[in-house]
Amino acid sequence: MFSLEPGITPLPIVVGYFIVVTIVAFFVIKRSKNRMKLMDYVIAAIGGAIISFADHVIGDAIFLPSPIYPFINPPVWFRILVFFIVVGVIRKVGAGMLSMGVFDIVSDLLHFGFSGEPLWLIEDILTYGLMADITIYVTQGRIFGIGEKNMQPLFAIFEGGVLGFVLSFVHPFFTYGFIAPIVFGFVPSQARIEFLLISYIPGDVVIGAISALIANRIARVVRSGI
Repeated sequence: MFSLEPGITPLPIVVGYFIVVTIVAFFVIKRSKNRMKLMDYVIAAIGGAIISFADHVIGDAIFLPSPIYPFINPPVWFRILVFFIVVGVIRKVGAGMLSMGVFDIVSDLLHFGFSGEPLWLIEDILTYGLMADITIYVTQGRIFGIGEKNMQPLFAIFEGGVLGFVLSFVHPFFTYGFIAPIVFGFVPSQARIEFLLISYIPGDVVIGAISALIANRIARVVRSGI
């Protein structure tokens, strides 16, 4: 049976993941034909800051007692919502990683104080950010159905739900299961990691699909005015 001993995500898995995704990141950036322009960089930078504000100011201000939290997780849900809108507006490879890089830096200015860097920065860029960029690359810029001629809502629901599911693994296995113990000096438990994963998946999938639908609508309106 699979187990995490002594409750922490094994180092070979963490190192192996980040080596592989670094190679993937270089591949999708190099192979991408539609490169980001100055306006895209500006949107990603402003968007990353807004993601941080939505997560660590608005989301953290909403208190929910256990056991409602983390099944309903306002900070993570606000992060996903604004993040999907940002990548939906830009729709070019690099938008995800850049906006999450800015998100991480602004988050530290607002909330954490750079303790544990650059681990958090690497995690945010190569998990949340890269997964969105891979989706942009695979869909050839038509992420969340934006630009499709038919069935845009169905594409949005499917891609948003899949991204929400994938992003559900980040906090349990990388944040709580590896980086946080190093930074804060505690020993995580396998039971806690499993609980976080199980409690995150349903909400992240649903909010991912809803956020993708909202991103589809907002992105089409915003891009029509640029």
